[in-house]
Amino acid sequence: MSQELLYLFGSVVILIALLVAQAANTVIQNGLSYGLGPRDEPARTNLFSGRIKRAIANHIEGLVIFGFAILIVETAGLGNALTKIGAALYFWARFAYGPIYLLGVPVIRTIVWSVGLIGTVMVLYVCATAPL
Repeated sequence: MSQELLYLFGSVVILIALLVAQAANTVIQNGLSYGLGPRDEPARTNLFSGRIKRAIANHIEGLVIFGFAILIVETAGLGNALTKIGAALYFWARFAYGPIYLLGVPVIRTIVWSVGLIGTVMVLYVCATAPL
């Protein structure tokens, strides 16, 4: 498995961790019977549930773009030092972003998000400049 695919895999694992945290919070806030039930009524929420919902949505948005960029690199055989660095930047930024977002840390959250975006743009740059 290439380094880029490994970082993509790790980014999916981060999403799973965020989803598990969201499920655990829902059960803590609403009880196990709610968590196991049909959830016909809206769940009681708290500050954390709003943050985790937004963190998951943000992660999915970034992961879609990053994931397709990595798949293009892999299928076209475009992997190089720039794609490895870009993938690493994206992964480590996303690894840090979840906890920073959930803790409500301002400014640093945006900086970390920007680092992840730069990583994705680096990978897309390689795709965009590849010879036809």
